[in-house]
Amino acid sequence: MSMMNKYKSRLAAAHSGGLLVGAFLFPVIAWSGTLPAEDGRKHVGVASCAASQCHGSATTRSGSRVLQTEYVSWTRTDPHSGAYQTLLGKKSQAIAARLGLRAAEKADLCLDCHADNVANSLRGERFQISDGVACESCHGGAGQWLSTHDDAAGTSRSANIEAGMYPADRPAERARLCLSCHLGTKNKFATHSLMAAGHPRLAFELDTFTELWRTAGRQPHYEIDQDYGERKEAAGHVLTWVSGLLADSRQRLSLIQDQTFLRGGLLPELGLFDCHACHRTMKVVRWQPRQRHRGLARGMPYINDSSFVMAIAVAKGIDGELDAELSTAISGLHAATAASPGEMQSAAATLDGVLRQLQERVRAQAGRIDSRVVLTALLEAGAQGEFADYVGAEQAFMAIQMLAFDSGDQSMQNYLDILAAAVEDDERFRPAEFARLLRELKNETR
Repeated sequence: MSMMNKYKSRLAAAHSGGLLVGAFLFPVIAWSGTLPAEDGRKHVGVASCAASQCHGSATTRSGSRVLQTEYVSWTRTDPHSGAYQTLLGKKSQAIAARLGLRAAEKADLCLDCHADNVANSLRGERFQISDGVACESCHGGAGQWLSTHDDAAGTSRSANIEAGMYPADRPAERARLCLSCHLGTKNKFATHSLMAAGHPRLAFELDTFTELWRTAGRQPHYEIDQDYGERKEAAGHVLTWVSGLLADSRQRLSLIQDQTFLRGGLLPELGLFDCHACHRTMKVVRWQPRQRHRGLARGMPYINDSSFVMAIAVAKGIDGELDAELSTAISGLHAATAASPGEMQSAAATLDGVLRQLQERVRAQAGRIDSRVVLTALLEAGAQGEFADYVGAEQAFMAIQMLAFDSGDQSMQNYLDILAAAVEDDERFRPAEFARLLRELKNETR
């Protein structure tokens, strides 16, 4: 079953009583700490968290601030627990062979995202690389906080974070963490070479992928309830989405500006570009310059700008002042792509400056965003054909679905199911049909 089909049940879940929709509101707090993979702390291994009196209980414990079934939920329903095992499969071994690697499960290129691949000197006695993307991959090396973070010790969450626990509850930091693999960093990135060897295309949106854990019978290893909100940041869906797309946008621009991705070749690292700008049928001429592509020569591949375009809608929902500036900066980046690496870096820096302003306004307003204005902006852009590229349509669908889910507007369900089908298969995606659907939805939601 495709990701989009699994996601179709999300709107109905809004009224199941199991979720808190926008229950708590927090500002997007900046944090200057390092990611778990780079924290330099001792990683003690999953076995250190899996005792029945800790996080390995088969049933939830009364009187506890946490479920205490986290380990069981992770092993049974969280795909991260099987990330290492994926490397042992035939497809992964074939990819490794094409890249000239001895074995996928022994290559840092693969382990950096499929496991908690910290240095040997930082691995505790119970650490197992085969645990995959495990507890400390997301929560940080537990060597300093493992014995003090339980309920009985009464240690505050701030003290745990100070001791090295990663604040994954904060949407901006969770986005940064997830994107370190689901997009990449300069030290670990799914290059065009890796994808040419057979690695799947990476697609991600923070709020959508977080909610996928709550559908298809999966049990997340945490529960956002009143107690959670008293101890942690429990941002609503809109703020989580915004935090994720701004983190994605700025991380992409950081990669574009890094010399690692601009060396040699006719173009910068092709993994930064929209895959479907080149990989499409030759039977139909589909290269169409959208408004944001003005200045880009016909036939040139374009940067994957799906999160940038989503940011324009967010700007309209915040204050309506930065959307024109964002549009100009995005067009400038596309035009610079065909000029020179230096001009591309400069254009990326300009766009990043505008996005930083938008991010600061989101923080200053504690995430108060007019979601109806954002939805209207997305539908208008789609109706005008701005999502003729598949990755843009994919991101637009996830955003529209999220906004409908957050509002609880079930009248949109039929259209959402049709939109889901329209982006289910990139080879069958039809830009004109997608634009027509968004025009109809726009008329229905006036």
